[in-house]
Amino acid sequence: MKIALYTGSALPKLGGQELVVDALARQFLWMGHEPTVLAPRPRRPLRVDDASLPYPVIRHPRFYSTTLGVGWYRVFLRRAMRRHGFDVLHCHDVYPTGYVAALLKDEIGIPIVITSHGGDVKEGNARLVKRGMKGRYDRALGAASALVSIGSFTEAGFQRLYPSAGPIHTIPNGVDLTSFSELAPRPAGMDASIVSGQFLLFIGRLKDRKGVDVLLDALAKLPARCGTELVIAGEGEERSRIESQVDRLGLRGRVRLLGRSVGAEKYWLLQNALAVVMPSRMWEAFPLVVLESYAAGKPVVGSDIPGLRDLIKPDTTGLLFAEGSAEALAAAMKRVIEDSALRQAMGRNAQQLAQSYAWPEIARRHLELYTSLLKPQPEAR
Repeated sequence: MKIALYTGSALPKLGGQELVVDALARQFLWMGHEPTVLAPRPRRPLRVDDASLPYPVIRHPRFYSTTLGVGWYRVFLRRAMRRHGFDVLHCHDVYPTGYVAALLKDEIGIPIVITSHGGDVKEGNARLVKRGMKGRYDRALGAASALVSIGSFTEAGFQRLYPSAGPIHTIPNGVDLTSFSELAPRPAGMDASIVSGQFLLFIGRLKDRKGVDVLLDALAKLPARCGTELVIAGEGEERSRIESQVDRLGLRGRVRLLGRSVGAEKYWLLQNALAVVMPSRMWEAFPLVVLESYAAGKPVVGSDIPGLRDLIKPDTTGLLFAEGSAEALAAAMKRVIEDSALRQAMGRNAQQLAQSYAWPEIARRHLELYTSLLKPQPEAR
């Protein structure tokens, strides 16, 4: 099967959507299919290295505006479709890629599948309030042969935006279990004060919605004698504000800011943390960090919000706390630090649950959907 994965953002940018598209392309290739990633060129200073990837990538100029000239990009999509003869076009945004595909729906004559990774269907999306944008979303969703929801948050978003949407298929994101099959070696140059089994871990973008400020307030409520540090692995626009808060709360000796951690360093951190903490605000679509934590056998302490509520089973794979409450988060952190029996049991349960999210299984479910869409449909009587 020739599969086009059309995405508004791809590697080398690192984020949930980019990693999902990469993982699906690799799995489809391994299963004997012919995936191709269609994507815009990234913003500088990122540089593409598509030749290092095992699957082909077709690039077009990046989207310079979210409203003006978007329809023009169908020229590039049409050219790719004619050259490669794809069987399925799987768009990884409602907009812009789903909309561009919808403009060619009658011309290309193949199933269009749309997956939302959350941001484009969230309530209050700044893009949707722009003039004429709702009509473009409607056109994209109305043209889809199938919509893929990665969780309850995106399903609700589809239904709110387009109540008459066609079938919505729930297929979650996956996790690469092979990356956690062996213990990662301690990275060279890792801060000596970061001791295995003596730190809680936050891993993600440093932005307001991720709630790192709440996490720091919660840590300040725990006595220093608990002997547990906080490791923050991530970069973002909130870094300087976070550093100021660390100093203001007197936490400099208890917090380690590592910057972005990837590859072996990330795996070591996940495998050696006591637990992972996700104090996000408002919503998470389907955070890969939770699955990676589970694959590493670590429970997750997370906000009781859509997306995390789907994945964290209280007292079974982790703990939920009231969104934005430093007091509630401090209590949850204290519990996971002090109750080793509970923590270890949740870690075992989490690791077992991760098996059902292995990428080969998630890719198989996508292929089953594609195959069903390619079958001749019975004529209406």
